[in-house]
Amino acid sequence: MIRRLWPRTRRDWAVAVLTVSTFFLLDMLALMGSELAMKLLVSLTGMLMGGVLAYGACYPFRMRFAGSGTGRLLGIFLGLVLVFGIIYAGSALAGIPAFPTAKGGSAGMFIYGFAFGFGIFVPRSLGLSPVWEAQPKGDRAELRGLAVMLGIATGLLAVSFALYVVIEYVAAPLIRYVAG
Repeated sequence: MIRRLWPRTRRDWAVAVLTVSTFFLLDMLALMGSELAMKLLVSLTGMLMGGVLAYGACYPFRMRFAGSGTGRLLGIFLGLVLVFGIIYAGSALAGIPAFPTAKGGSAGMFIYGFAFGFGIFVPRSLGLSPVWEAQPKGDRAELRGLAVMLGIATGLLAVSFALYVVIEYVAAPLIRYVAG
């Protein structure tokens, strides 16, 4: 059983060595007193534990969602719903705010890392391969569509952030000045 978990390819070995060396380096920096290294170590540990738990929890349902496009979409949305469920339930159990604040501390970092790791590994654990692995080499139409959708989402995020900055730092002080 343990032999099946052993890395087989060069890529698997590279990932294993990179993971172990990253955790070792962060552990050493955290022991030396680095606050950033401690937060990264807690968050990455949560991500690793979330990924392992997602693989174990989704193993009985493997390849059930991969049959059709609707199944793929449901698997991805299932992962997204589980991420938000983990964040809100974990925050409620820990007694910290659901949104990342200074009150959350290491528990908040762990909860967000765990939820992120779980959300990333749920679609993969359900047997859903990414678009670029599912398509033959010659047909990249879906990959282009994915790039367009990501570009639109990134543009909307940039516009909403710029709007927030303008409202928060330009309009609000001007309104306070005129009102006061």
